Amino acid sequence: MELVTKKTRLELDKSLRDCKRELEQSQARIKKLVEIIQKLYENNIEGKISDERFAKMSANYEAEQHTLENSVAELQTIMTEEKESALSVDHFLSLVRKYTDIKELTAEIIREFVEKIYVYKAERIDGKRVQRIKIVWTCIGEFEPPASTSTKNEKSA
Repeated sequence: MELVTKKTRLELDKSLRDCKRELEQSQARIKKLVEIIQKLYENNIEGKISDERFAKMSANYEAEQHTLENSVAELQTIMTEEKESALSVDHFLSLVRKYTDIKELTAEIIREFVEKIYVYKAERIDGKRVQRIKIVWTCIGEFEPPASTSTKNEKSA
């Protein structure tokens, strides 16, 4: 439970920080572009720049503004999805707390915790039959626990 919480929280926090920083930068640039376009328009009205020059410059700034607005919308979607993902982790933890003292693995428990199980073709490795499986957990997706050192210690003993 600690491994899942720590791994997921660290990833989510970093991703949310990155998205928030990029979102703030994009929003600040959009604000600046609005000011630039407004000044450009005023310079055109006052005759400081030609109509052709105004058209070219404003088209470039408006294209950049449009791109940034799309980026902002995408970042907001990503941030919403990551916040929902954090809620999924909380849901997973509530499931873990519900089943803290499992005496017998039942079909109900498996349905609550496991979304998918992939069973791969058996292989022979060092003369032993090995069959790899991958479990996709409900709420948290795939989770690779850190490699256990107990098997290494048992082999060397």
